[in-house]
Amino acid sequence: MLLPVLGLLSLDVLAQGAYPARPVTVIVPFQAGQGVDVMARALAAELSKVTGQPFPVINREGAAATIGFAALANAAPDGYTVAISPNTPLTVAPHLLKSVPYTYDAIVPVCQSFENVMAIFVGPSAPYKTMAELVAAGQAQPGKFNWGTTGVGSVPHLSASALLQAAKVSATHIPFRGEPQLLPQLIAGEVAFAAASISGMAGRGVRALAVFSDQRHSAFPDVPTMVELGYPAGVPGLNGVYAPRGTPEPVLAALEKACADATASEGFRASAAKLHQRVSFMGRRDFDRRLRADNEEKAQLVRALNLKAE
Repeated sequence: MLLPVLGLLSLDVLAQGAYPARPVTVIVPFQAGQGVDVMARALAAELSKVTGQPFPVINREGAAATIGFAALANAAPDGYTVAISPNTPLTVAPHLLKSVPYTYDAIVPVCQSFENVMAIFVGPSAPYKTMAELVAAGQAQPGKFNWGTTGVGSVPHLSASALLQAAKVSATHIPFRGEPQLLPQLIAGEVAFAAASISGMAGRGVRALAVFSDQRHSAFPDVPTMVELGYPAGVPGLNGVYAPRGTPEPVLAALEKACADATASEGFRASAAKLHQRVSFMGRRDFDRRLRADNEEKAQLVRALNLKAE
């Protein structure tokens, strides 16, 4: 009777889904070295610990992160290719690019892992000590200010555009490839201010004037929120794990559970604290609902800001 029992045990293991049984490739659709990339790698490392399989990261940047998401959408839906990314290629890029090589429903949100909060920063020699001073200077010199972000359609670009519209400030947007390219230009005063992530700018010699949130950030407890100042709160980057549509339900469930365990780990929380990120786990269904709502909100915001598809 031993062989039949062993056979039943093997079937039971298969039924439970021994996933992952080999390395899982992680696409990060942004430049290596940015806060999002560093956090993605921290999450991938914890996913590896939780599952016992490697989660090697590859950076597939470009075209507002749509290159990486196109690769994800075209990957085999077997759970062995996933993405760790903010929401922008899914809920922003389709409203700003004339052509996106995938549909919203080609991607499955697996879990939210952290929120990347943005702020307005000025360089160390900038004369502006408060958001009110920056706004007043911008109103007095319409069109004279240059300001920087990590790209058209990025979360900081949309948040700051809504701010400038509310403050009645006209300024010229300068998109950069990433925060490593933006930071030295901000320090040198080549851009009057930047809208960027707290994780990418904190501790790097620049000053925060206001945080895009409805609650103050632990990295800058003395810096007011946009809500306190009477401006739109903006939204954080909603970072999480994504898989191709068609990935089997047991695999998605295993990934979701691994994500929950990884985000709760001391290692991931330590990485988040070091990078001033806000750990915020959300399961598949709640994350999907949040992203679908964000997709509608971003469509409305792009129309309200009169941003044209490129």
